[in-house]
Amino acid sequence: MFSATTTSRLAQAATLANTAPGPRGGRLLPDRLDQPAELPVALPNWNFDEDPSSATLRSVRKLRAAVAGIWQDAHALDIDAALEGVNHLLASAGPVHVIAPEPATERTPAVLAAGQDSDVPEKTLSTSLALALAEVALAGELTRLRTCSGEDCTNAFVDLTRNRSKQFCDEANCANRAHVKAYRARQAAESSDRGDHSDHPDHSDDPDHEAESDEMSSEHGSLEDAQEKKDKAGKKKAKKGKKKK
Repeated sequence: MFSATTTSRLAQAATLANTAPGPRGGRLLPDRLDQPAELPVALPNWNFDEDPSSATLRSVRKLRAAVAGIWQDAHALDIDAALEGVNHLLASAGPVHVIAPEPATERTPAVLAAGQDSDVPEKTLSTSLALALAEVALAGELTRLRTCSGEDCTNAFVDLTRNRSKQFCDEANCANRAHVKAYRARQAAESSDRGDHSDHPDHSDDPDHEAESDEMSSEHGSLEDAQEKKDKAGKKKAKKGKKKK
């Protein structure tokens, strides 16, 4: 679907977006890019200085906001807005060109490139993510940029499934939490249904109810006896009438 390089960069873009404060996997997490020293920890794949500057932190936080905005627009299926965000990142990346990756043959697909080897880490990060998102847009796959459907989770992730069916992030066990919640809801519904059937309690051990049942049976028996006597009297009368004839 995407090249290994693009897939890796998209994962890094999601990681960056998910450092923002907010609900993550059922917990409300603070900003994980609150101090410059947190940059190497939050983004270990980029060669930040051991003691990054406040200016570097501001640049990365600005990039984070841009990436998160693209993700949210793509998830909401507002592709025009998502493309506008990608174009904004590309503009800041500078001139974009195509190169042949190494090693390559005459049939190896070219890739997008930008920037200089001398760029500072935050500039390299911004350029790399801009190129990856541009490739996703060119492939018509921006809708694969998703936001977790888990309760109290807004993590960004990339849906790489064939049928675009991924709903939950992989970082916070959100799929399992959703399944457990659904299971408990079904159990509660089944318990409620059983409770509805028990609205008519069993009075078999209730003395008052037993006495009432006996009384009803006795009354019913008396009525049957009276009807039986009446039927017998009628038959006798009919026999007498036949004899007189």
